[in-house]
Order: sequence, then C-alpha cells, then structure tokens
Amino acid sequence: MKLPLCLLLSTLTAVLAGPFSVDSIPAADARFTRWATSAEIVRGPTNIAYTGDPQSYPTFGDEGSATGPADAVSGDNGDPFPVVSLGDGGTATVTFASPIADIPGPDFAVFENSFNTTFLELAHVEVSSDGIYFFRFPSISLTQTSTQIGTYGTLDTTNLFNLAGKARGGFGTPFDLAQLRHLSPALDINRITHVRVVDVVGSLNAAFRSLDSQGHPINDPYPTDHEFGGFDLDAVGAFSPVLTTYAAWTASRNLIGNDALSTADPDHDGIPNLIAYLTGDTTPTIESTPTQTLLRFNRLAYRTDGKLRLESSSTLQDWQPLAESVAGGPAMIVSGSPATVGETGEYLVQVTVTLPSGLGGRYFRLAAEP
Repeated sequence: MKLPLCLLLSTLTAVLAGPFSVDSIPAADARFTRWATSAEIVRGPTNIAYTGDPQSYPTFGDEGSATGPADAVSGDNGDPFPVVSLGDGGTATVTFASPIADIPGPDFAVFENSFNTTFLELAHVEVSSDGIYFFRFPSISLTQTSTQIGTYGTLDTTNLFNLAGKARGGFGTPFDLAQLRHLSPALDINRITHVRVVDVVGSLNAAFRSLDSQGHPINDPYPTDHEFGGFDLDAVGAFSPVLTTYAAWTASRNLIGNDALSTADPDHDGIPNLIAYLTGDTTPTIESTPTQTLLRFNRLAYRTDGKLRLESSSTLQDWQPLAESVAGGPAMIVSGSPATVGETGEYLVQVTVTLPSGLGGRYFRLAAEP
C-alpha cells in the first residue's frame, strides 16, 4: 500500500524510532458522541499452538465489557477494567444504536487496556455497512521479526500503523473511514453499522502468525496463555452519526461562505459539493461496448434533500435529461429518454443507466440541485 505523505509525517522525539505517529485520542474527547451498544464475542484460545485436550480459552470479561464508554484508565495504579479478553485470533463485533459516518479526519477509535505505551496487544480492525461483508483497514507493522517478543515484551508504537491497541489504556487508536473509500460497492463508509476487532496472533510461527496488509508478520507479545490473554477490548467510540442534511454535511467539513455553496469544489477534486454529498464522494463512470454504453453513479438513499440527474448532449450546450433520482428515491428514466436503468443496493445504491449504440458521439454529465 502506498500511503499518503501526511500519514508518514511525524512530530516524534528522537527516542521514537518508527515513522508513524503515536495516534491516540483520550476517552474524554468531546468528539465522541456515541459508543457501541452491543457486542458479539468469539474467543480464540489462550495459546493457539497448544495441541493438548482440552484447549483453554480466556474467561475475563463478557459482551457488556465491550459496550458503552471507555472504562480503562491509564496510570500506575488504575485498574483498566472492565474489558473482554479475546484470546489468540478471537473477535469482537460491535454495533451502534444508529450508524456512524465518515467525516474529515478520524471517525472512530478502539480502546484497549494497556497500562503503558510499550506493553501493547494488537488487533486488526474491520467495518461493515450491512453486518455481512466486512472490510479490513490496511495495516503496517515494522517491528522486527527475527526474535519472538515474549509474553511481557514491549513494542514501539511508532512502528505500527492502523492496528488497534497501539495506545495505552484510556486512549483510543483512531481510524479514518476515508481510507476505505471506493474499496467495494458493498461498503458504504457514510453508513457504518458494525466494527469488528480481530486479535493479532503475535507468534512468528508461520502456522499461526498474523500478517499486516503488506504481508509482513506482526510480532507482538506471545504467548499470553492466561484468563485475560489476547487483545483486551474496552470500548469503541465514534465521532459522528450518519449525516442526512446538506447543512450538517458542510458543517462537518467546516465549510463556510462560498466554500459551502452547492456548486463549490473546495477540495478541488472536480466534484461539486452537492454531488459529493448525494453520491458519497464517488465518481461516475462510463463504459462503452459495440452494442451499448453503460453509465454508472451512486446515490445515498438516506440523503433526501436533493436531486441527481444524468444528462446527455452532442454539443456541450444542449443537455437532455436521461434519468433522475429525486429526494433519495429510485432513479427513473425521463420521458422520451432512450435509456434503461437498473439499481443495486439498499442505502448505498449503484445506478446503471444503459444506452443503445447508434446514437452518435455523446457527452454525459451528472448534475444536482437542492
């Protein structure tokens, strides 16, 4: 994965060797507006390599330990509990009372219970907008892989990127949904319903190890064969609910004055504000074959304060409507249009407008109005 330059910049002092920022957000941060309200736990064993019978599993905590505001505290004598221990490769899938959304910067944070900034137990993080298909954040571990880190070994957090657990108790590791934009038509980053935390098996044994998104083994304390083994999930907190009005969307981006106009393009990506809002910041596409032309764009069914319209022209001056979606509703063919339309998806809807061949050279554009 090629990282944006901004992710590699660091303000760390010389004692921190890695290229990544410390990345931590205190639980008291006022941006946390909602916390997970339910959890499903599937524990892994306390030692995945144990071949005896029976296999043991961690017992510390339960589903309720992973819901609500973060309980873990950092400090010499603070008790960083309640948490739920996942064991080797265990998972916790949490949900929110209402979906969460992508806003500029981090969108949610995962809290573990480490008592300092070096004894770290790590986990992958995945999200879903339907509870069926989950998509993992790209991660990087630059920790050495020549020697196994022992049960109470330490890690340098600046060698870690997009792995939960790289912050001490009371501080969450942040994640930015924008990193998953355009990853799959099955993922709506503007309406996330589930967050899944997957314990990293820190073993360097090829039969059991966990890999980062670049295929590197992730070395973290192993084994942790006790009742609180593996990643200890405290909480998952989010910053923003689903944004369903244009005013809320512009406010979340701190757009004011002319930058907040529906026709403005303050990030200079070629997509005017209102179209970005109604389509989830996605770009229309076109595909031509000898028999037909396929035009595709997305619409967010829960954003009902605008109209999307696909138009065609042979001159770039006289634009004729082909299909339109009003107030988040299904895209409909405009009377007299030679096109047909099909849709897939429930909230993030993929619209395909098909035109037959033989219409001559055409230009197409996606337009929007409040």
